[in-house]
Amino acid sequence: MKTTSFAGRLLGSTSLVVLSAAAILGTQRPAAAQTPISTGIYGGGSTLSSLALRQLFDCYAGTTVANDGQAFSPTFTFAPPTPDMLPASCTQVSTAVEGLIAAVGAGNGQRAYIANDPHQLFRGSPDSAPALVRKPSAKPPFRDTANSNFKTYPYPRLDFATSDLPLAGTVSSLTTVSFSNFLPTTNWQNTLLIAAQSSSAVSFNPASVGAPIQIPAVEIPIAIAVNTANSASGVTWTNQSALSPNTQAGGAIQLSAAQLCAIFSATVTDWSDTATLIPYLDQNGVQQFQHFYDDNTNGTLTPVAYTSGRLPIKVVYRADDAGASYILTNYLANLCPLLDPTGTYNYKKIFTGVGVNGTTTANLPSSRFSHLVQNILAVKGTTDHDHHDTLDVEDDSERPIPHWITALGANHEALKIGTDAFHAGRIGYLSADFTQPYAQSVTEEIAGNTISAAAPLSASIQNEALRIFGVYHPGQTGSVGTPTNFVPPTPDNVAQAFSGLSAPSASGSYNAWNIYGQTYAGGTVLGGVDYSGLSVIGVPLVSLTDYALTGASYANVYSCYGDAGGTRVPTLKNWLAWLYGGSVSALPRYNPATSNANAPGYDPDVAQVIRNNGFHELDPTWAGNVLSGYLRASAAGGLPTAIAAYNASGAQTDGCQGVTGGAK
Repeated sequence: MKTTSFAGRLLGSTSLVVLSAAAILGTQRPAAAQTPISTGIYGGGSTLSSLALRQLFDCYAGTTVANDGQAFSPTFTFAPPTPDMLPASCTQVSTAVEGLIAAVGAGNGQRAYIANDPHQLFRGSPDSAPALVRKPSAKPPFRDTANSNFKTYPYPRLDFATSDLPLAGTVSSLTTVSFSNFLPTTNWQNTLLIAAQSSSAVSFNPASVGAPIQIPAVEIPIAIAVNTANSASGVTWTNQSALSPNTQAGGAIQLSAAQLCAIFSATVTDWSDTATLIPYLDQNGVQQFQHFYDDNTNGTLTPVAYTSGRLPIKVVYRADDAGASYILTNYLANLCPLLDPTGTYNYKKIFTGVGVNGTTTANLPSSRFSHLVQNILAVKGTTDHDHHDTLDVEDDSERPIPHWITALGANHEALKIGTDAFHAGRIGYLSADFTQPYAQSVTEEIAGNTISAAAPLSASIQNEALRIFGVYHPGQTGSVGTPTNFVPPTPDNVAQAFSGLSAPSASGSYNAWNIYGQTYAGGTVLGGVDYSGLSVIGVPLVSLTDYALTGASYANVYSCYGDAGGTRVPTLKNWLAWLYGGSVSALPRYNPATSNANAPGYDPDVAQVIRNNGFHELDPTWAGNVLSGYLRASAAGGLPTAIAAYNASGAQTDGCQGVTGGAK
């Protein structure tokens, strides 16, 4: 059963920030020597998938963008992962197409897509002009400093956008705020400040760009990133659930659903807490209570507090519109209220917004994590006005929850979580490719300086299948029969969770591809819990190895493009066919000389690059429907929704039927 999504909304508010004047130069390996590429694909949006997309573009071109830190290696492996490495076989593709991606955040990507304007690809989410805006994240680089064809910003056009939250469910709801009258108007890469002097409301215009298309590109786990270093003040950890080595996926700590709900509701605010009772469900669906520290035990060890003294749980969260926020709050909004059926802990109010100040409409899940913060404030009324962070570039001096800290973009959030003693006790949420072992370091431009640090560690988390089998603490046997740990954020585990979804028909509308809108049918009861109407991907029930914080990164493309030179649409469609063909091993082997959108091929490099980032390639049935529904022209058996080029002098075909002009 499918329903429309819980509406994650665009255009969150955040403080204005000052943009770094530093050029995006580095010490990474240079691009491979070859004739400068002149054909480009321009995209932007999600920071969550930006690193993987940068690597996929490098693989497709058979060369690396200057200073992007990637290198082709004959010793490449994705199990174990080899960060920043690409399969040497990628150089056999060599399509002479360079793809650029501007990492600005999922909500900002949707703004640019709805407005069909590359000037909207900036960070920060001001509600109106005048406003100061920021360039994209420095990593991955959003331009190629070694190629004169790709050295400037903003981009000349927008070919696609990336987002990890669904588009609004109806075309009439696809609205945003578009900014204009920028100072300077061009060459943003060389300026200290970018000012937007004007703004206006705009709507998606199907009459000029065709029908909207949102198609999942990769399956993504959101890792719970935790800094379990001993603190600079001398507080030490006794973390019995950590894995060895703790740098492996999920190795830092193992957290139950009960603990995650307690942390993200500010019910427990210190790692040393041994007094607070938190709710959980037993395998019969009956509410029980446990101490916060109980998850340190596997049934044979003595329960102890996580830390030797007070160490605040400092939640680091995204202040901008973020797909990672949507995926996390989708999990929390669906699962946490189940743990509090009596409402004693106010989980329904906090995690859905229903009941806050008499409201009857949910404000979660959402790309705005601030909605959760506002709900907690409404229920608990806590304030904090005196905590500052040396990595802050936005004004976050008035946080509603003690010790919670804002960040702009995944790079910024990863730096604020850290692995060092100064940041001990911090916890947040990041796509797996910003955590170890899928990343070694994270880099960000902060106030004109390039800051790098080790990538954060991640947690393993309990899923509902483990609860149903009576595994409440890591290492318990329950009904499984053997001691069982919680689930780490790995490619295979995210694929397990995604397999519970139903692939939409290739002829379905764009909203049919909203994975978050798929809900359990009435009467779906397991382990004493009724899941009817809940998000399938929010509470996956496939197996003991489902990774519960699973989502997808979408490619938002247009049905109809302006293409005066006749190369834009074939270039975009052929790249998309290579990307989605990489999920379908039954296709003929990819051949750069003969494979294209009408004759797609399978390149195993696609899946290897994606998995090396901790993600998983799209399910083959879903990918096959994308190929047949959107990329093959109608003459090749595709549908009228197939992406097409506007023909100013002839009859319009496929996605350009009834359209004038095409996407700019």
